[in-house]
Amino acid sequence: MSRLWIAAVGAGLSVGAQAADPETWLVDMSHAARTSNYAGVMIYRGDNTLETFRVTHRFHEGQERERVQSLTGAPREILKQGDTVTCLLPKNRKLSTAPQPTPQGLFPVLSAAQVARIAQVYQLEDLGRQRIAGRDCQGIAIVPRDQFRYGYEIWADAETRVPIKVTLRDHRGEALEQMMFTEVQFPVEIPDAAFEISPERLADYQAVVQEAAPSPQALVGQVAGGTVAATDASRAPWAFQHLPQGFEVVMHVQRTLPGGGGNIQHWVLSDGLSAVSVFGRQGQGRLMAAPRPLNAMGAVNAYRRLVGSMQVTVVGEVPRQTIKLIADGVLPETDHAVADTPP
Repeated sequence: MSRLWIAAVGAGLSVGAQAADPETWLVDMSHAARTSNYAGVMIYRGDNTLETFRVTHRFHEGQERERVQSLTGAPREILKQGDTVTCLLPKNRKLSTAPQPTPQGLFPVLSAAQVARIAQVYQLEDLGRQRIAGRDCQGIAIVPRDQFRYGYEIWADAETRVPIKVTLRDHRGEALEQMMFTEVQFPVEIPDAAFEISPERLADYQAVVQEAAPSPQALVGQVAGGTVAATDASRAPWAFQHLPQGFEVVMHVQRTLPGGGGNIQHWVLSDGLSAVSVFGRQGQGRLMAAPRPLNAMGAVNAYRRLVGSMQVTVVGEVPRQTIKLIADGVLPETDHAVADTPP
């Protein structure tokens, strides 16, 4: 399932008003995604999958709380409070079967400056008005200017600006994934009880509690907002020879594996909207020598190759050709001088 959906709220425009300004709408959506109350039923379509969820989201006293409950398949749900995520699953189920996250947590915080950056590699379009889930909605399209990234079609509630329908599209305009409210409300208040789990339910299910790891998209927003410092790419031990236009290194960290197992390096590359993770692993177990694509997970693609003594794995919600281009352009530090100019 896609790791790049939007949910937001703000002041809307009345029917018959002048054409929407896509830049303003995107900034307002992104900001309001974290500061709105909404509850409703949402469906997800993609990769031969159709799932239905009940979503409850609250912003109260500066803190977000969210509950996602599956309405199809095995009963399961996710509760988020701050940086803590609780996954409630049947005892015979694995964590991977938990409900998919909702839009608001999968799209970076967008400032006006970041939207201006996005506009260099995406075309932003006003799609007009349409009625969805009984709400008057305004459509905004984010269309890629080349074949190296996906685009979005977002229909947001005209009154609250909460996205009601979001479609992920490839550069040809074909739908890859879609998330849409079939019914939605915007309560002024949501009680604590909406996020509580009864002891009886806990007795029949397993609760897995973990700290929420920031997604690549979230890191992009944090770097743009100054929460996380961007990496100085010139100081990174490896270089990227081939990056599509607009992509750059926004984060680089290195971790030492326990027991003398070597180290893992992690880069996040982004064009301001799409994000790609690059993992480099050294000295741990058997390394795969033959370059090969990995199984796609919905719109997420992955590719692995060996560079010197490092196994490089590239993963991202971008087209497969983008993943391979980035992976094939990874160079060790000693080869920086021979790196060609990125296409």
